[in-house]
Amino acid sequence: MTTSEKLIPGIGSVPKLTPWLTGLLLGILVLSIAGSCVFLILFQNRIYPGIKIDDVPIGGLTPAEAKQLLAQQLPKPTTRQVTLSVDDIKLASSSAELGLFREHNQSLAQAYEIGRVGFPLKRLWVLTKASFIPLEFHTQLEYDEAAVVSFVSEFEKLVNLVGDEPTAKLKYSGSPTSLVIDPGKPGREIVLNDTVRLVLTQVNSDQPIEARVASTSTVLNKEQITTAQERAGKLIGKRLILRADNTRLELNDQKLVSLLTFPEGFNQEIMDSLLKAWKDIVSRPAQNAEFEFNEKTLVVSKFIPHRKGLELDQDQTTQLIKNTLNDFNAKENIGNPIGIHNQSNIELELPVNTARPKIALSDTNNLGINEQIGFGESEYDHSIPNRIFNVSLTTNRISDVIVPPGKEFSFNKTLGEVSAKTGFRSAYVIKDGWTQLGDGGGVCQVSTTLFRAVLDAGLEITHRLPHSYRVSYYELNARPGIDATVYAGNIDLRFINDTNHHVLIRGTADNENLYMKMEIYGTDDGRTTEITDHEVWGYVSPPPPEYYPDPLLPAGVKKQVDWAVAGVKTKFTHVIKNAKGEITSEKTYHSNYLPWAAKYLVGE
Repeated sequence: MTTSEKLIPGIGSVPKLTPWLTGLLLGILVLSIAGSCVFLILFQNRIYPGIKIDDVPIGGLTPAEAKQLLAQQLPKPTTRQVTLSVDDIKLASSSAELGLFREHNQSLAQAYEIGRVGFPLKRLWVLTKASFIPLEFHTQLEYDEAAVVSFVSEFEKLVNLVGDEPTAKLKYSGSPTSLVIDPGKPGREIVLNDTVRLVLTQVNSDQPIEARVASTSTVLNKEQITTAQERAGKLIGKRLILRADNTRLELNDQKLVSLLTFPEGFNQEIMDSLLKAWKDIVSRPAQNAEFEFNEKTLVVSKFIPHRKGLELDQDQTTQLIKNTLNDFNAKENIGNPIGIHNQSNIELELPVNTARPKIALSDTNNLGINEQIGFGESEYDHSIPNRIFNVSLTTNRISDVIVPPGKEFSFNKTLGEVSAKTGFRSAYVIKDGWTQLGDGGGVCQVSTTLFRAVLDAGLEITHRLPHSYRVSYYELNARPGIDATVYAGNIDLRFINDTNHHVLIRGTADNENLYMKMEIYGTDDGRTTEITDHEVWGYVSPPPPEYYPDPLLPAGVKKQVDWAVAGVKTKFTHVIKNAKGEITSEKTYHSNYLPWAAKYLVGE
């Protein structure tokens, strides 16, 4: 073994590097590091060598310099026609007008990242490879998006059509022949965002671009029109009455039909409009009771019953109406031969949230006038102004009357004389076989409404007479036969307060909505009432029209002064039960309405 070799235990001998070889290796390492540093310094913020974009060398340039070079050396995009089409509608523009340009930024960013991302050995390998085989990136042709949006928006004006949704309209309430189904009108509109994306992605295409179009309305086919007629037809003659406390809202058949959409569903816009109006009507704060009266004479000077605070639940109300309309459509219409205001009423309670008042009626008196025990209502639409005035006057004179226990109330005695001298106006009354002007027309509207309230309260009715002829007002919201006529003398409405406490009669006439109600306040003793076995029969057609000469009319002129009404017979049974559920009274009320001929005055 020579002196230049040294043994390492377990390995054997390893040749010892000569000083000159060690120095060579160290020199190479130092030069490599120094060269790398110089390279990195030279190409700091510059693109590394061996990189091209669209065959233009950009190595050694900053991204900004490279972008400027590309703009100088790359050719401008070729101008081409861009066409949008829908059916036979076309609109053309040029690629130049759409701002066609070469998008450099993305390719420059990719070029700049070469040699700057990834593991060091990988970066070195990529740079070494690029020095022998150049890396090449390509620019993309793109449109200016704002210009494309403007182009598509112009095309919208040519293509978009305002459509009409199918609707049903009932021109006359209760008249199936006046139901009109509008099948709808086609509507369409450009789907702007989708069409803009189509244009932007087909920048290299010479073919016309089919714009994306969406339908904006439904058009019914023949079968759907028939179904719509059947669906809307089932609502004709129907009326939905909604109540919250004593507030009453109504949807007649015309309004119900308008809520439908086709081929299915409901018009939420109309529904929301109704609910907004109803919320203002129904919702109210709690009201404290105020009651002032003379304890000796029982003359009332002030009476304000307590009221619960109410807030309409709009979501539940919407669902309630939809469910009711679905129920209407699930049933078949059943004809009724009565021939006057043939309405099928559905009454429902509105869903409301309540708040209790601080002062109740029971806190204001010791007469037992604590709560509402009876309620009646009627309508008087189409009344002439004088009749409306008389209804209001009569209501005020009957209202706020206290009836002690065991005492009989007389409508005629309470109201007093009905004449022009006592403030009544001339309105239509039935007299001597004619509908003619007479003092007090409209008084029976109030007696009929009070009759209904007394029935509801279950008080003992001692005298009631029906009208001789059917009066349309009293069948607007009730079945035939639930009316009471009054006139001077014994044509009266009377009842006895057969409770152990005083009762108070309270009337309200709403002349704006032509609706009135009568309320009876007292103490609820647990009695309940029910109207059963209501029947209508004996239909008699109106007699032939009657003509009467009138010298005040020009010769040959005919003026109708009365309208034909069919005659019918009716009956219903009024059942009263006590708190134990035992029947205490069961009374049947009969009415025999004579037919009424149309009457004409004829000029001589």
